[in-house]
Amino acid sequence: MDRSIGAIRAAAAEQRFISYGQIARASDVPWSMSVRSQMRPHLEGVCGKMLQDAGAMVSAIVVNQDNLQTGTLDPQSLSGFADCARRLGFGIVEDREAFLREQQRLTFGWGARTASA
Repeated sequence: MDRSIGAIRAAAAEQRFISYGQIARASDVPWSMSVRSQMRPHLEGVCGKMLQDAGAMVSAIVVNQDNLQTGTLDPQSLSGFADCARRLGFGIVEDREAFLREQQRLTFGWGARTASA
């Protein structure tokens, strides 16, 4: 988990999105279907651990490889992100896209603060 947090923190400090595969590689785990199936609970744990320190759901900047430029989440991933938010105490997210963008903004702000510290 610490390696994933470090990779997300580094990406946030550079104001860039990071892929699920890059998260796996940060822990020296080859990307595979079994790793992919474990990514959602892993990132939820990362968010739960970092929520107070970062002030954001830091997995907001973790996206598919094809979306590294835009930060867009596919509908299934966006739904999972909103479900994670509910489980972490945010309640039901009505506008998932707006919530994602706000969490991305907050995560990049956390990255900028940690980079200058």
